[in-house]
Amino acid sequence: MTEQSGTSGQWPPGHCLGLQQALELIGGRWTGSILLAVLSGSRRFSDIRVAVPGVSDRLLCDRLRRLEAEGLLERHTTTESGLVGYAPTEAAQALVPALHAILDWTTRWRDDTGHQSDAGNDR
Repeated sequence: MTEQSGTSGQWPPGHCLGLQQALELIGGRWTGSILLAVLSGSRRFSDIRVAVPGVSDRLLCDRLRRLEAEGLLERHTTTESGLVGYAPTEAAQALVPALHAILDWTTRWRDDTGHQSDAGNDR
C-alpha cells in the first residue's frame, strides 16, 4: 500500500476539473488582462484597449463577447451617446481576490521574461 500525501482530503473530488475550467476561461490570451482592466474601472472599449496594450480590436471584441456570454461582464449602451460599456458582474467581482493572488505570485516568483525569479530560490 502506498502512503498518501499530507494534502489528501484537503480538496474535494473532481477539483482538478473545476480548476481547469476556470483557467481555460480566464487564462485565454488577453482574457485575464481584459477582465482585470474592467474590474479596475476601464469600462468602454477604447479604455480597455488602452489598459491592455497589444491586444487587437478583433481579439478584444471576441474576448469581451466571451466574458459576457460566460456571465462575467454585462454590456451596456448609453442612450444619450450610444456608447457601449462593460461592467463586471458579481461573478467577476468574486474573482478579484484570485486575480490579486496571481498578480502577487507573479511579482514574487516570475521575472519580466516569464521565468522563475531568484526569489523562488530562497525557500
